[in-house]
Amino acid sequence: MRQGRRTWQPAVRGLLVLAIGALAAASVGCQQQQLEERNAALQKQLEQAIVRNADLQAENDRLQGENQQMLSDVAQARQAAQQAKAEPQPAKKPDFGEGIDVSVAGGVTTVTLPDTILFDSGKATLKSSSQRVLDKIASVLNRDYSSQTIRVEGHTDNEPIRKSKNLWQDNWDLACNRAMAVVRYLTSKGIDAKRIYASGFSYYKPVASNQTDAGRSRNRRVAIVVSPY
Repeated sequence: MRQGRRTWQPAVRGLLVLAIGALAAASVGCQQQQLEERNAALQKQLEQAIVRNADLQAENDRLQGENQQMLSDVAQARQAAQQAKAEPQPAKKPDFGEGIDVSVAGGVTTVTLPDTILFDSGKATLKSSSQRVLDKIASVLNRDYSSQTIRVEGHTDNEPIRKSKNLWQDNWDLACNRAMAVVRYLTSKGIDAKRIYASGFSYYKPVASNQTDAGRSRNRRVAIVVSPY
């Protein structure tokens, strides 16, 4: 009887070992499958996150571009508003009387006065009768163009200096002195000397032909150029 018990005990132990091994193998296989499924799920989440991140980056770039454009638009609008405030323009061209031309182009206003209104022939001393019109011009410049630069230009015809040769070396000399006479008068009427200056062009910037008396008469002039630049 004892001998029989000894013969089946090893067999039972072998079966137990096989069973345990099978269970262990099944457990490992199950865990491996779960791990693969989990890795696959994580990989899918990662891919979705990458796509989402790319979408967010594109949206961020778009918003930054719109923001930069808005900032640029605001800056331009602010600059335009400041310029408009600093450089007010009158509702219409001022009228300084007969014979005085006023033109506006590109924000620049030019007042052109024939030399006969301001000076005697060959002279650079202002006529007393010219003060009335210059007073009116000074008033408008102070009121409507208070922040703009004023250039007073002297122009002549192409006739050589003869009668006043003892006063002027040439037409450059006469043109510059006439411009300076107007500058001095306007500054005496309150124009800030820091924003006004004189220039002479002799006969090199004609507005008409110097071949006729009428053309030469038009070329002898003083131009007051008012500019925001």
